Amino acid sequence: MELLLAPLPSVLPRPHQFPLQPTSRPRHGRLQEPITAFAQAPPIALPVQESRSSSSHAPHRSPQPHAQESRTHLPFGPALRSERRIVSETKLITMNSCAGRLADARKVFDGMERRDLLAWSAMIGAYAIRGMYSEVIVLAVTMVREGVIPDRFLITRILQACAYTEDLELGMSMHSLALRKGFTERMRDVPVGNSVLAMYVKCGELGCARRVFEKMGRRDLGTWNSMIFGCCLSGEWEEARRLLNDMRQNGTEPGVVTWNTLISSYARSGDLDVAMELLEQMVESGVAPDVVTWTSLVSGFVHSDRGDEALQCFIRMRLSGVEPNGMTIASAISACASLRLLSQGMELHCHAIKVGSVNNVLSGNSLVDMYAKCGEIVAAKRIFNEIPEKDIFSWNSMVAGYAQAGYCGKAYELFCKMEGLGVRRNVITWNIMISGYIRNGDDERAFELFQMMENCGVKRDTASWNILIAGSVHNGHFDRALRIFRQMQALLVRPDYITILSIIPAFANLVAAWKVREIHACIFHYNLEMDGKIANALINAYSKSGDLAGACAVFDSHLSRNIISWNCIILAHLLHGSPSEALNRFCQMKQEGVMPDHATLTAIIKAYGLKGKVSEAKEIFYNMTHDYSIAPDLDHYAAMVDLLGRLGRLEEAYKLIDEMPLIPNLAVWEALLTAATIHGNVRLANLAARELASIEPSDPRIQRLVYNLQDLAGNSVEVPHMMVFNNVRESEEIDSCSIEIKNKVYLFSSGDNVVLESTVAELKLIMIQIGISMLNTSNRTLDLKEKEELSAIHCEKLAIAFAISNSPPFRSIRIIKTVRMCSHCHTFAKLVSEKYERQILIKDSNCLHKFKGGKCSCEDNW
Repeated sequence: MELLLAPLPSVLPRPHQFPLQPTSRPRHGRLQEPITAFAQAPPIALPVQESRSSSSHAPHRSPQPHAQESRTHLPFGPALRSERRIVSETKLITMNSCAGRLADARKVFDGMERRDLLAWSAMIGAYAIRGMYSEVIVLAVTMVREGVIPDRFLITRILQACAYTEDLELGMSMHSLALRKGFTERMRDVPVGNSVLAMYVKCGELGCARRVFEKMGRRDLGTWNSMIFGCCLSGEWEEARRLLNDMRQNGTEPGVVTWNTLISSYARSGDLDVAMELLEQMVESGVAPDVVTWTSLVSGFVHSDRGDEALQCFIRMRLSGVEPNGMTIASAISACASLRLLSQGMELHCHAIKVGSVNNVLSGNSLVDMYAKCGEIVAAKRIFNEIPEKDIFSWNSMVAGYAQAGYCGKAYELFCKMEGLGVRRNVITWNIMISGYIRNGDDERAFELFQMMENCGVKRDTASWNILIAGSVHNGHFDRALRIFRQMQALLVRPDYITILSIIPAFANLVAAWKVREIHACIFHYNLEMDGKIANALINAYSKSGDLAGACAVFDSHLSRNIISWNCIILAHLLHGSPSEALNRFCQMKQEGVMPDHATLTAIIKAYGLKGKVSEAKEIFYNMTHDYSIAPDLDHYAAMVDLLGRLGRLEEAYKLIDEMPLIPNLAVWEALLTAATIHGNVRLANLAARELASIEPSDPRIQRLVYNLQDLAGNSVEVPHMMVFNNVRESEEIDSCSIEIKNKVYLFSSGDNVVLESTVAELKLIMIQIGISMLNTSNRTLDLKEKEELSAIHCEKLAIAFAISNSPPFRSIRIIKTVRMCSHCHTFAKLVSEKYERQILIKDSNCLHKFKGGKCSCEDNW
């Protein structure tokens, strides 16, 4: 962008022709006026020396006696002395500046009667080399007001100051002056063009910078670096990489600064895969990465929660012979903190002591955080006390260390001490304390601090609300989490993706389908980016709320699918009893080049189990190490035992357990016990029960399985002697269920006498219509205890009867049950779904049952 100015005179005016402006701090911002007025000035009376040089070109005249006499009276002596004095004072300014006496240099400068270009250059240069760019700006404006115009060398310093202070107006004026004086036309004027380019880049005017770049006849390495830096600063990553290619095609090889600019920009943006790709290109081009390169990568990995890769970069840096600086060590220590690697963190602590960066506040803060997260609170406190000049991050790290370790009292003491020492607590400090209390179960104290924030002059941010929402979900208060979320919206606090990720798990159940849709609508309303984490959470929530179509819609519309996305949708199909669709998704995943992980293969084995395809499941199981470099773990063995048990191949399942190289866990033995109980194999059922009892004898779930075993074998099988029945725990575990009708949730309990008579009457009517013989459809004999339970009417029957009479026929019945369904309620639900043509979804403690047309998605194996 060019400014239109009147042509500047070829001869510079002297300062005495204009009224002098105060030299302290003149008003800044209207530079055009003095330059324009300068061009309109009257003719200039030349000094004696210039007039003599001019008269030498005039016709020669014979000297007159009077002329000879008058020449002795010309003021030649005073002018010469004035010039010599200016030179001496300028040298004195330079000498004081080089000696570090900037105040003395300025005193000499301010005391000068006349200041020429050299004097201004010396004073401005003294400030510029010290980075005092605000003073450079003030002096530049004053200089032009006094009638002194900068040359091509001084104008580059002024443009540099404009870049660092982001003074676009003065920078544009200097650019215009450079164009008028012809400072950008010759080949040797590249530094001036680079200064103009850098000024526009740092002032955020990339369009102006691009026009300057395109008009430059000659470009050097600095020119390309400035333009690439500008594109990175504006987030135009592809344009920056295009410029890198153009630069190399034009014969200019990128230097270490060029590569560092690109690598650090991509690392800061979180696109670390591209940053690593650029690092390899840098090495291939023969440019050795320096400490800035490695520090950018290590720091980028830490901020992206990829601590293991950060440490790999740090090790690679050390192997290449590059010594880390304080920032690199601090970032590596932060990586150890995120991974809870105490021994590696202590090694880095020793290295920090060796290189002398341990007293650096940045390293100190990282060490406090590392020791605190690794549970070494005493060491963290010692490091904290040794930090000479603590900043707010030091205090926050120590408070967070106490809070994370569960010492909320100690954390609060330090929190109060900050105020006494005059350390202003910021919003992060308050959030740390609120998070500490709510995660340690003290919700009341957390909400009290949340209310106190505004009164103490600290404005709540989105993170403050997120902590309350996440803490409420963590503590099981789902409705309260939703109320906080709605209050947050009412106060016009914009939620972020962390808010969404915090609240979605609260609604991943059958009675909250409409709430999942509400959260999904909020994502669109606030124009939040549908990144991988949010999309995966939505797929999971829709699936668990019984809306498989919603889960598929989110998955199909999400373009940046990763392995977690595929796992979510495969598990969603399995949850809803669609193994064929799960296998189709697996094939689609492989076609798109996504490699499965251990969770994918576990789901696929289960899918083959539901389909009854043993050979295909075995092929996956026995070849996963060769095909996918994944060793079978306990989840894979449990899935194989479940598959073989479903098909009645119990001896083969037991042989697999007996030969497995791992110690079987609860899931493996529970799969065998369930299968043996269903197929009536008392010997294997008893064996599995004993193994389960030895692992976790007091688990109520296992006790229920053992009761089923007794029902199967009667008194012929002894309860394992190590099984300790916890009658108190059994009595406290209330068999209850909840159901959603017209956006309201109703709660039913087994044996509840306070139930609507109409509901009981409806249940009796249903039982009459589907036939009382349903109670005898089980493949086993009822024991006395279970008959007594039936007479009390199980809660899911009441919930189904209530839904039949209070919801439209096209609406699915959604029930959440606290304990596993009994076989009679399972049969009842199947018959009701067939008789009334209703879809019934019941989520018990074991699995999701999807009843439709007289069949269940679990295929009677739960």
